Amino acid sequence: MATRGSSSEFRILALSGGGYLGLYAAVVLADLEARVGEPLGRRFDLIAGTSVGGLLAMALAFEVPMRELVKLFLERGEEVFSSRRLPSGAVSRLLDLSRSVMGPKYTGEALRKELTRYFGKCTLGDALHAVVVPAVDVTRSVTKVFKTPHAQASLGDAAYSAVDVTLATCAAPAFFPSVYVGDKLYADGGLFAVAPDQVALHEAEHFMGAKPARVRMLSVGTAAMGYQPADKPEADVGAVGWLSEGRLIMTMLAAQQQHVQAIMEDRLEERYMRLDAHWPAQAGLGIDVATKQAAQTLIALGHGTLQTLDEARLAKFL
Repeated sequence: MATRGSSSEFRILALSGGGYLGLYAAVVLADLEARVGEPLGRRFDLIAGTSVGGLLAMALAFEVPMRELVKLFLERGEEVFSSRRLPSGAVSRLLDLSRSVMGPKYTGEALRKELTRYFGKCTLGDALHAVVVPAVDVTRSVTKVFKTPHAQASLGDAAYSAVDVTLATCAAPAFFPSVYVGDKLYADGGLFAVAPDQVALHEAEHFMGAKPARVRMLSVGTAAMGYQPADKPEADVGAVGWLSEGRLIMTMLAAQQQHVQAIMEDRLEERYMRLDAHWPAQAGLGIDVATKQAAQTLIALGHGTLQTLDEARLAKFL
């Protein structure tokens, strides 16, 4: 497994979850990769990703060009997710919810096919760069962090399929079926770590010997910052109100990412940098909305993020 070199800093890249909103992160990463002129994974000592962030992290670990991941969202998004817009009326919302009552909305087969094209039969032991990917063992209700064999205490997952591990961290309950990795059944790591920043710092400190004082972390969100539901929240809203338009999941995404960002800024101070975009009002976005309008909005947000950054500060993280 490649190492980054003799820098005195330990650099981490942390990628949040968010379903199709991950197109935003893919655009940001593709722009960063174009800037550095080489596979972006080579610039970091550890990459962490949850859910769609786990998909991106695994691609970086195997040096799949980030522009290929942008193409995946644009060309296969409607197969993996849905070409439907967010439901607007009461009836359409109920119909949309009914699609996941008796089983997951999507089979996951389209995503498996695409991941197999990228990773084939590779295992975590074949990765070129160190990566950690959170998931949840749904049989025992315990957390699991899948790891490449990058440290003496992180060797147990080397034989697991890269495709299976990626599908497991992306297996959002009610959206995709849970996935067997080995003999255990796993679901989306976003159930406990939508933003894997703390997971990554713990891995670096306790298993890879990095002192927090020399850790520098770049964190990328999924354009959920400041999320607000389309309808004004009410005190007595029920299951339909919480679940329609993905309100419950979007609230969890935004709140977890904001909370983790606050903690990491306290711990790492100026050695932590978060790249994200504010949730655009009336944008028609959702974790499984793969419409052309959604894609255009997320691409514009991704490109716009780097245009407003302090170039000198960003360079320190790359």
